[in-house]
Amino acid sequence: MLDSRPRKDTLAFQIDLWSARGALPHDLTEVEVRHKDIVYSSRTRAATDQYKAAQKLRITLANFMKQLPDEFQHSENAKILQQEADEKVCNIVHLIYRARSYEGIAKDFEFSRRTMEEHWESGYDNARRTLAEPEVMRLPDPIEGVRIFDVCKDDSE
Repeated sequence: MLDSRPRKDTLAFQIDLWSARGALPHDLTEVEVRHKDIVYSSRTRAATDQYKAAQKLRITLANFMKQLPDEFQHSENAKILQQEADEKVCNIVHLIYRARSYEGIAKDFEFSRRTMEEHWESGYDNARRTLAEPEVMRLPDPIEGVRIFDVCKDDSE
């Protein structure tokens, strides 16, 4: 979605059922739970970080293209670069599910009705609290291009 064209200023919501942050495990079961959290959440964070770096590069390229003398702006190379240049900005709201203390090693395949209702309620509350935060709706710095929000951080963070 973030790489669709034409690019537009965007407010995106990224949902993650896994939190990279958590307490230090005390036994092998907790080690396995934390392992899953870290492995699954790191893919999401890596994709977001990659997008942020790519958009900063596109913004830098757009600013550089404006500085080119006219004779270079119409060259074939400039036309190719101009297709990637982009000044759009994006706020990414990262909604991260914070697992309950009683959830254990089966949380990546336990989809009972009760569990799903807890997840939905948690997601709804997280989204409601996040949307009440005015900073989420403000455009990011045009040099950086992307801001990532996790409004509902764990108390320990």
